[in-house]
Amino acid sequence: MRGVPHDLDLSRFVGATLIQLCLGEFQVQFHFQAAGSAGSEGMLYIGVERGWELRDGSGALVDHSQSNAERDVYRVHRLLGLTVAGTALDAPRSFALRFRNGHELRIFDDSDRYESFSIQPGDIFI
Repeated sequence: MRGVPHDLDLSRFVGATLIQLCLGEFQVQFHFQAAGSAGSEGMLYIGVERGWELRDGSGALVDHSQSNAERDVYRVHRLLGLTVAGTALDAPRSFALRFRNGHELRIFDDSDRYESFSIQPGDIFI
């Protein structure tokens, strides 16, 4: 585990709206449109290859990463159309995006061998 940096700047996500989720065999992608931008300008992406979890405002687990063989359904779609209200760092373990409805998406660096997540633009690979 390389760890989430203590100085990871997530401020550009505040005010951004989650507009698309992409599900792949080994990755979930979260696509955001930054506030006040249009088209491909202002697009922000987080690609997650390892651990993530979604909790509601009360802290109850809504969805989380798991193998395709274990999964019946995804519930992360509940974030679509929602705006990020704040962020939190729990370096070196994880970071979180907090949405205006109280949901929190937490992304973990939980692998010693493989990339856990990436953030674009910025070429951030952890």
